[in-house]
Amino acid sequence: MNKLFLDIGNSRVKRALVSRGNYEVLPPIDLEVFLKSNNFDCTLQNKKIDVIYVTSVTTHENLERIKSIIQEQCQLFPVVLTSQKSSCGLTSGYTDFHKLGDDRWMAMQGAIGFYKEPLIVISAGTAMTIDAVMDGKHLGGFITPGLKSLRSSLALDTAALSLIDEDSPLDTDNSAKKGCLATNTEAAILGGTLYMTVAYINTLIADLNDQMKTEFKVILTGGNAKQLAPLIDVESELIPDLVLQGMVNIEESVKK
Repeated sequence: MNKLFLDIGNSRVKRALVSRGNYEVLPPIDLEVFLKSNNFDCTLQNKKIDVIYVTSVTTHENLERIKSIIQEQCQLFPVVLTSQKSSCGLTSGYTDFHKLGDDRWMAMQGAIGFYKEPLIVISAGTAMTIDAVMDGKHLGGFITPGLKSLRSSLALDTAALSLIDEDSPLDTDNSAKKGCLATNTEAAILGGTLYMTVAYINTLIADLNDQMKTEFKVILTGGNAKQLAPLIDVESELIPDLVLQGMVNIEESVKK
């Protein structure tokens, strides 16, 4: 059986194909392009897709549109994977588990599939989420603006900053080694928001380690994770397809 997993974010659709037990990450698709194209490839690598699993943080309207496109093009009804009270050895820390973001739940599921020790799972996307997991329990977490959101907020309604490229890369390795301060406005915004975000992350990790009397392993995912990783004080691991891995783990557990 050929199974396609779709992680639908605010800007991209990440994909993974599982065929005869083989897992493969596929190139992501731009969400806006996909929504406008009215097209969906039901055959990947000469393999006809038999079932499609979806998890989403996009709007209800966008999700319904995607489901409609898949149904029309592939004659398949996508299976939507959502947050649960408990599954795969993990219990939600939310009072109302329905209100925990599906992407956060899947990311934690992906993380515990790799590691059993206490974990801090950081998803650095349009919004940045941080969740702690210990002894099979989600302890809770935080949501803050992501780097792009922070940079966009500075540029909003400010003529002098209106041309800033929120996606411009910053040489974090060079900055970290030389301690360089910015000498132009764009670099000042890029670097300022980056160091502010990392300072928050490092403080939170230290506080959680102290509070829980343990050493959390830090897992990073999301579009901005690569920028953050070099500046985090503790050893961290970057897993770009963490949400997809979590979706696969949940599907396999249900199958069993």
